[in-house]
Formats: sequence, C-alpha cells, structure tokens
Amino acid sequence: MLILSPDEIRYTENKANENGLSYEDMMESAGQGCAEYILINYPDKKNIVILCGKGKNGGDGFVIARYLKEADKKVSIIKAFGCPSDSLSEKNKALIDGTVNIYDGSHLTKKIISLINSADIIVDAVFGIGFKGELPENIKELFTVSARSPAVKIAVDIPSGLSAENESSDCCFSADETLSMLCFKKEHIYKPFSGKCGKVTVIPIGFDVFGNSIEAFSRKEIKALLPERPFNANKGTFGKAMIIAGSYNMPGAAKIAVKGALSTGAGLTTLCFPDCIYPAVTSSLSENTFFPVSSDNKGCFAGGSTAEITAKADLYDAVAIGPGIGVFTETEKLVNALIKCNKGRIIIDADGINIVSRNINILKESDAEILLTPHPGEMSRLTGKSIADINADREKAASDFAKEYGVTVLLKGANTVIAAPDGRIVINPTGSAALSRGGSGDLLTGITASFAAQGLSVFQSAVLSAYIHGLAGEIAEKKYTSFSATIERIYDCIPDALSEIISGK
Repeated sequence: MLILSPDEIRYTENKANENGLSYEDMMESAGQGCAEYILINYPDKKNIVILCGKGKNGGDGFVIARYLKEADKKVSIIKAFGCPSDSLSEKNKALIDGTVNIYDGSHLTKKIISLINSADIIVDAVFGIGFKGELPENIKELFTVSARSPAVKIAVDIPSGLSAENESSDCCFSADETLSMLCFKKEHIYKPFSGKCGKVTVIPIGFDVFGNSIEAFSRKEIKALLPERPFNANKGTFGKAMIIAGSYNMPGAAKIAVKGALSTGAGLTTLCFPDCIYPAVTSSLSENTFFPVSSDNKGCFAGGSTAEITAKADLYDAVAIGPGIGVFTETEKLVNALIKCNKGRIIIDADGINIVSRNINILKESDAEILLTPHPGEMSRLTGKSIADINADREKAASDFAKEYGVTVLLKGANTVIAAPDGRIVINPTGSAALSRGGSGDLLTGITASFAAQGLSVFQSAVLSAYIHGLAGEIAEKKYTSFSATIERIYDCIPDALSEIISGK
C-alpha cells in the first residue's frame, strides 16, 4: 500500500491529466466509487446527509449525492461554506440542483441538527488532503453534532480537519470509515491520526500513482509474508537462530529475546551467553539450546570467547546480537568480529548498536545482510544527529542511513520505520503505549531473528516482526491496560496476534 503526500498526489493528478484524463473525469470516478461503496456495503441505509465544502472534496460530495439520489436514497446536503469556489464543484452542484435538498451550514440551526440526528449515514466531504490550521467554529459545531449522531460516519479521502502536520486534531470529523482516493495517506497509517479514520478503503479513480516508495503493509500483505508451515516439515525446515545476549546485570534481555524467537516459529533457537548467568537463564528457558561461554570479571562476554562464538555463528541461518551485552572492549571485539566474519543474516540491537556507533564504517566492510533496530536515542548515536532532528523526519533519517551503509534499519518508536538500502520505506501501522517499557526491543529482536532464520530477508523479517510485535502490544493493552501490559503479558499475546493475521480478521 503506497502512502503519498499531498504534493505527490497533486503531481500524480497532473501527470494523469497530461496523459489525457481530465480533472472532471477524476472527480466523477471518485464520487461514483464512493457512492457505489456505500450502496454495496450499506444497502439498507436510506437517509444520507452529505457535508460539502467549497473545494474539490465538496465536489466529490456533490457527485456522491447524484449517484445516491439516482439509487433512490433520501439525500440531503449541508453546505459548510456556502457556494462552491471550485468550478468543477460548482458544475456538479448544478447537476443536482432541484433534485436534492441543500441547506446552508454556516450556522447551526435546529433543522440541521435534526437532519444530522436522523441520518443513517453522514458523509464528510468538507476538506480534503493538505488541510492546515484550525477548523472554523461552524465546522467544529457540525462535527460535534455529527459525533453524537447514531449514524454511520464516512469520510471522503481524509476526515476533515485531520492532518499529520497538526499536533492536535481533536476537533476533526471522527469517521467509522474513510474512503481514500487513489492511495493511502499518512493520516490513515500514522498513529494517533489513524484512530480518527476507522476502516480505510482505497477507491481507484482510473490512473496509476506516481510517487516515492513509502509503504504500509495491509493485514493481507502481512499474512502473505508469513513463512509456510508444511505438514511434513521438521525443525530444520524452519531454520536455526542464534541469539547472543545477556550479562550479569541484564540476564532478562537474553531471556526475552529467546522467548520472542520461540513464539514465532524458529526451528531451533540457541542462546549464547556469558556462563556467569547460567542459573538465571536456564531456570526459565527450556525449549531452546544453550551455548554458554566464558565470562569476564564484569559478568560479560570474555575476550577469549570471540573466535568460538563467530565460528559457531556460521552454522546458523540468522544471528541476533546486542541485548544486554554491555559496551566494553571485549564485547566490541565480538560485535566487530561477527560483522566482519559472518556472511549470513545479522540483527544488531541495543548495546550492539551502541558498539557499532563507535566504528560506524565497519558496516561497509561486511558481506552479511544486516538489520539494525535502533530507538531514536541509539539512532542519534549512530548518526551524530539530535533526537529532535531524527524525530522531525524519521523516514529520512532511517532511509539516508540505510542507503549510505548498505543495511536495513528498523527505527523504533511510534510509527516504526523500516528502511532498506535500496530506498524502500515501510511504515508499521500497529503499536501501543504498552510497548513503551524495558524489554520491548529485546522481544522484537527475538521475533526478527526467528523470521530471518526461517528464510525471510532481514527487510521482510523487520516488516513482519514489527507488525506482529505492535499487534501483540495492542491486544495486551486491551486485555491488561497499557499500565499493566508487562513484557511477559505482551509475549503471551503473540499467539493471538498471529491468529488474527492468519484468520484474516
């Protein structure tokens, strides 16, 4: 699912117009597509109120009204701003003059309140893409009354007043469904804006999109990424994952990462860890194998274990390194050696990323397929940019780094970004505040290592794992609240997340 910005959409429309498709035909296709969707999905709804703006979004509303009226629906239009200012919108309004009741919505009257309260469906066609600023007071009042109505609320393109450029969109139209023209927009995918859109359906309007490579995966596309599980499989079918993690101070990071791998289907998971934490990790893990190596006096990986670990790592389909290992001379040697020597799939997280930030160009010396999974603070250390600068344009920060160093980057946080070295960018649509706790990243690392071991590229693994991880967080929040959704409880919700994906819910 491509995500286009307002400028990219306008460019796409201009290109389509240059290729012979008129703007009038585009508006006709948009309005007809929305009307047909309503007729197919809400055949028993008779009384429909359409809120129309003065621009092209309002023009779409007039076209929708015409098709619904022709289908014998009772249609009323409330003009939010008086007469249309767009010539195409005015033309489509003229086509329904005398056949549809049109009301002035510049002031909230008893009649308008009554229309909205008695509606079966309310269609929002007031503002389209690129809205900025504050909603006028009369529009806020219309949307407030609409929100209280029992009607189904459907937004055309984007709920009016909603904008990813605005920090607050509390007064926007709150939709049960959004019918998006041509493609998805940021507001449909990025949290918290997506919460105002309801179910989003793309309406084709007769031409292909032109734009950048920012995408979001639908539930159906995520399901297609899941590795097959043939009935005649054995543990070798589903790959071997090694997780190099833990230290005396942070044994939990190793355990959480292993549980992430075990819960998502890796055929064999091995934990490599400093032997001083043997009792801590073996007391609560039983389904994986163990590869303890020498500890140093800090309770971390001893320097003499590097050659042993890198040799063993060559036998695995995917290797994850970093959770809880600490940032010391010995662990730095281990991370660097793995990057230089291993030619498989490597997931680098947590302290592994902090170590890489000390010698960033080592990434260019590697023949491995590498995934880095930083949070904004770790991304700041990798790039030398401030956290504020990174969060100001997360997609660019992740993509620029991925392309420069030939790695895949999963930039964690709200609206997780996955960037490939070829320029492809995916925004993850799932997630919850429940994930904002220590250990969340370790769980994601284990899940990602599991799918990489099962044969997915690190990019595919990152996209799939971020989705499952975020969905498990959402489920855990519903069950336990975001306060009490511990990492263990989120881990317990991974099967529920997978079940939802597989069943197509």
